[in-house]
Parts: sequence; structure tokens; C-alpha cells
Amino acid sequence: MVDKINSNTTVRSFKHLNSYERGEIYALLKEGKSIRYIAKKLGRSPSTISREIKRGTTLQLKSDLSTFTSYFPETGQAVYENHRSNCGAKIK
Repeated sequence: MVDKINSNTTVRSFKHLNSYERGEIYALLKEGKSIRYIAKKLGRSPSTISREIKRGTTLQLKSDLSTFTSYFPETGQAVYENHRSNCGAKIK
């Protein structure tokens, strides 16, 4: 049996990002902050932030019809809710 004193593992608490955190990601990205900086500020893994940015990034059109990508927290939340509605057992 392993003593808690000598244990080298940490207890993880897995929690989903909330709307406030998505807004923080948006604001910090607009300021030009790095993914690692954002992750440290929110107390999350850089891969979590990277996946959220990928989830909430959409292709936009400029007035001259050229395209650019931008992160929107509302899009990230909508994709998250859509994915959550598709998980679990389906009603027969």
C-alpha cells in the first residue's frame, strides 16, 4: 500500500470549460497572448485551450471577400452543447 505522503501523483478534477472561461480565452487571444499563457492564467492544460480554440474557430469573410479565421466563445459553447446532446444512450 502506498502512503499518501510518498505518493507522487496528484488528484485531478476534470471540469468542462464554462462560458466565462471561454470569454477569457477570447479576450486573451485578442490581446495576442499565447496558448500557454492562457492555460496558466485559467489553471488549465495547454491542450485544453488548444482544443477549445479549434472548436470555436470559424471561417469569416471580409468585405473584399477574402477569408480569415477567428475564435468566438459562442461558437465554442454551441459546438460543446451539440456534442453533449449527442452523447449517451439514445431513447428508443
